[in-house]
Amino acid sequence: MLKSLLQSVLINGLFLLSSATYAQAPERIKLGMSVALSGPASHIGMQLKGGHQLYLEYANDHVLNEKTKLDLLVLDDGYEPNRTVDNTHYLIQHHKIHALIGNMGTPTAHAIKDILKRHQLPFLMPYTGANFLYSNPQFPTFTLRPSYLEEAEEQIKYLVDELGHKKIALFIQADEFGLTLEQSHRQALRDKNIEPVVIARFRRNTNDVARALTQILLTDTTAIAMIGTYEPLAAFINQAYRAGFRGTYTSVSFVSSAALFENIIAPAQVMVTEVLPDPTSCKGHICTLYRKLSKDKKKTVSHQSFEGFVNAYLLVEALKHCETGTFSTCIVPAIEQERSTNPAIKTLFKPQKNRTEHPVYRSYLKY
Repeated sequence: MLKSLLQSVLINGLFLLSSATYAQAPERIKLGMSVALSGPASHIGMQLKGGHQLYLEYANDHVLNEKTKLDLLVLDDGYEPNRTVDNTHYLIQHHKIHALIGNMGTPTAHAIKDILKRHQLPFLMPYTGANFLYSNPQFPTFTLRPSYLEEAEEQIKYLVDELGHKKIALFIQADEFGLTLEQSHRQALRDKNIEPVVIARFRRNTNDVARALTQILLTDTTAIAMIGTYEPLAAFINQAYRAGFRGTYTSVSFVSSAALFENIIAPAQVMVTEVLPDPTSCKGHICTLYRKLSKDKKKTVSHQSFEGFVNAYLLVEALKHCETGTFSTCIVPAIEQERSTNPAIKTLFKPQKNRTEHPVYRSYLKY
């Protein structure tokens, strides 16, 4: 009888311990990310990954309560759409993610539209200004950055209104990203009663720019709006200088201005539109915290990592309004609310003339 009593006490004790342990286990919100961690665009993907991780790790330790924690699962797609599709299926089926955050690229976003729609999976703060995300995409999405049309308008304003260029060529990555920007630049130019002098293309994930350069040099172009990643754009600018071109260049934020400028070895005048203020000098709580944590963790300060950091900050703030069980339907409205009311976010995005929701900033390389 004593043996039976001891067994009962032991079993009950183990049950209570198990129940207490289970009750104390925090709910895990699983976030997925598919970015280029290899290949020519890996610099961008690594910075995006690092920025998201920097704030999410901080939030798990210092911001979120013990009942809720965030996990970030990052997969490499090499900036190739078919790999993004595979990654998305894997994250949904094997990890049961609650949302995708910070995915990189327009062609990769296009490739998973049907998956996002079928699962109604939130697509949060992607690293793209693809226009389809701004017009009823039919799945939960929130875009922190301006559309590519807004970036194109800022570039054409710079080239035409400020510098007086009329002969403008487009140098474009040949995929959905390039097509989106081609349409956006054409519209921005058309608003100034200008058509592109020539549209020259190159293949994604290559530096094969010689043919496009020849096409442009055969015209009377004085400025070039460029769409692509930093390696082919830098290669183009360096080769164009050797060939005698002395015009002005612009590029959209996707390029990674720091990496582009670092790889340009020829004298050049380049303006890159940015979606956030300069992380090395901006003011306010988010900027200060980002620079402090980057220094503490010995991380590089860049526009891309800062964007990931801001994305993660906004998500964590929005979680105050959501329960895990209603995350997929709650999170986008909650982020929209924080974007418009959060004091730190409002300080970061100072109002600009004629731009209230999506300000556009600039970086310059000038010789």
